[in-house]
Amino acid sequence: MRILKKIQEKVQNPAGMAPLKIAFLGDSVTHGCFEVIDKGEGRIDCIYDHAAVYHHQLKMKIERVFPNCPVTIINAGISGGNAAQGAQRVQRDIVDVKPDLAVICFGLNDALAGADGLSVYQNALLSIFRQLHHADIDAVFMTPNMMCTYPCPQLETEWLQQTARRCATIQTEDGMDSYMQCAKDLCKQEKVLLCDCYSDWKRLQQIGADVTYLLSNYINHPTREMHGLFAERLFSSLFLSNI
Repeated sequence: MRILKKIQEKVQNPAGMAPLKIAFLGDSVTHGCFEVIDKGEGRIDCIYDHAAVYHHQLKMKIERVFPNCPVTIINAGISGGNAAQGAQRVQRDIVDVKPDLAVICFGLNDALAGADGLSVYQNALLSIFRQLHHADIDAVFMTPNMMCTYPCPQLETEWLQQTARRCATIQTEDGMDSYMQCAKDLCKQEKVLLCDCYSDWKRLQQIGADVTYLLSNYINHPTREMHGLFAERLFSSLFLSNI
């Protein structure tokens, strides 16, 4: 990772270096979607809170530690997106803006395709990683959160309950685990830095946390507080892992 060296150079020579630029490619979690409201007749509305998203929290943490190193965030998350769609837009949304670092996070929507979609997910991530490598952009893959493990009674409409049942089945019957293992294996193969937040969520579940109540929509979007886990893990992976 060259980002620490760039920060150090910026700290030493603020006028001689452009602001640090970090791009994030992902789905609704990266986009900044939290609660989901079922408006009926197939219509839904999402509550966005960009100040609470993990990449904004990471920006604030970097700027607290390095107060004379401003950070520009490129939010290329799109609600409902998956890795295959990300691979199609990585040139436009990441490569063309020439960031100092790209953080990739996909898996929640991909896993809904089940076992048949695993190879599509693998090939899409491989395409993203290699496009970034070809453009000489350092990449980090951040594994996402767990989805719900049961339909929460807080969900008031049948559509949301049905969505929760589908996600819970993928989460509890090894579908999500298989996708995350695929991503981790690919990171090792392609020498992409792994920020394994999914394993943190699994550990929280193992010690008794009800992960469904750590989701703002009780389905697949982490609470604002749990976005902090992503930010802390990213900061540690980028700056503290070799200390």
